[in-house]
Amino acid sequence: MEKFDVLDCRGRKTGETISRDEAHRTGAWHGAFHCLIVYEREGRGHALFQKRSAQKKIAPGKFDVSVGGHYGAGENAALAGPREIREELGLEVKFDELLAVGRRVFVYCFTPGVMEYEFQDVFLLPSNVQPEAISLQAEEVESLIEIDIELGIKLFSREIPQAKGRFYKSGSSAGLVEVSVEEFVPCLDNYYLKLLLLSQRYFGGERRLLVV
Repeated sequence: MEKFDVLDCRGRKTGETISRDEAHRTGAWHGAFHCLIVYEREGRGHALFQKRSAQKKIAPGKFDVSVGGHYGAGENAALAGPREIREELGLEVKFDELLAVGRRVFVYCFTPGVMEYEFQDVFLLPSNVQPEAISLQAEEVESLIEIDIELGIKLFSREIPQAKGRFYKSGSSAGLVEVSVEEFVPCLDNYYLKLLLLSQRYFGGERRLLVV
């Protein structure tokens, strides 16, 4: 049974542990790793989002950051980050390749009895990855979508109702698809907009004050 460290309301470990299901049933604070992979293609910045497996208990079939996962008991970002990237996408990444952009406090009640109370350590991963070469963990990730960062900013700013992105399954590209904000994991803090604005600044040459 997977165990999490229980955190207090300031994100500090309490010394207690809790099972995944119990954490989500009771709303216990716990930690998680989030990473958005960004890269340039044909001179334009792009971001890679995953589509969560339909088997997931929380937000099945919704788009989310490239990689996301809970910390097991005793883990931190340095341990869990490279592990999650390897497990979900089959990529070998060192922790020092990740660009930390802050800690997000995420609270959301998805369905009755399923609550997420997380402190998420958030990172950008500037990369030369080829999405069609990524090997997806089927029980976690159904597919990927590559979105132009400028177009994504317009989408999450509600300037446009949908945005086109390139859709990928393991080992292949399945062409262009249109997505809407409603197809992403719901949140109350404009999370995806903030990440894309940070990514825009990164590709504009900024390296300081990149904070989610």
